[in-house]
Amino acid sequence: MQRIYLLTLSFLLFVHSLSAAVERRAAIDIGSGSTKVCIAEVDGESQQIVQIIHETAFPVPYQASLDKSLDGNIDEQTEALGLKTFHEIAKLAETYQVKRVAAIATSAFRKANNGKHFVARVAQQTQIPVRIISQREEGEIAFFSAVAAGYRPEEIIVWDIGTGSLQMTTQNEKGELTVYMGEEMGAVAFKSYIIDSIQEHSLETVTSPNPMDDDDFYFASRYARAFARKAYPLIKKKIQGGAPVVGIGRLFYHSIKPIGDEEGVIQRNGLRHYILSALNKNDQEIDNPFAHVDVTNCILVLNIMKALHIHEVHPVDTTSTKGMLVYPEFWKD
Repeated sequence: MQRIYLLTLSFLLFVHSLSAAVERRAAIDIGSGSTKVCIAEVDGESQQIVQIIHETAFPVPYQASLDKSLDGNIDEQTEALGLKTFHEIAKLAETYQVKRVAAIATSAFRKANNGKHFVARVAQQTQIPVRIISQREEGEIAFFSAVAAGYRPEEIIVWDIGTGSLQMTTQNEKGELTVYMGEEMGAVAFKSYIIDSIQEHSLETVTSPNPMDDDDFYFASRYARAFARKAYPLIKKKIQGGAPVVGIGRLFYHSIKPIGDEEGVIQRNGLRHYILSALNKNDQEIDNPFAHVDVTNCILVLNIMKALHIHEVHPVDTTSTKGMLVYPEFWKD
């Protein structure tokens, strides 16, 4: 009888220890084009996601506002939308009884003159502190997002293209992360370069580069390849050794993946075929809700793949917020 009691007590203590290690966290990523939120139960000891409770995103065009700005500031209308969004997020955190919150701001806020002022207003009005992270940290979080999706960290190269910036991240033999960064190579930044520098149109009045002609395609391709050729030797070596390249984020999974093969693997032939079929067509003729970015996204990805001899990219349906939930730096006591 005493033995049964002791076994029962041990089991209850074990269950209690498990439940004590699990906490409800909220991760908030203020990206350059949208604010993503993920609320989850996370095992604080193993840093593993136990259960996703709620996941959503709010479109807020910070990068687009900055591209049109004459003084380097995010405009008041976009700031107001961003603050409204954070009040909604604060209500979500309260509703779901979140214990701890981590919030980051990325590329647009590193560049905007009023980026620090905006995140200070967010903290003042909602009591949610926001950290403007470096681009290296952005790449590290993307890497953890792939790990959270089940990939082995020592095997992969993680490629993340956001609205404002681009990162490629991999792990060396010592377990240290190497991040190759392009601050002006995000989806909207690349599109804006084509409109402004190649087509010589005003970003204040032109929002789509379509129709693009052969010259636009040529010069945009050259610009992307020149960036890719400067990638770090470790990344090039791992690609040559056959390391899988994992595409993280909405651009790969929602914009580029449908153009891949039947298994959803992004390959160069599929991208090239789509680009050639879309040249000299306007948005209406392309007939796609994301036509204003899909062609330029494909050009960017295709030419980086060509320059680095990447044969295929494996898109993963995960987000930076999942990486944030298990990124040790944010949850230190």
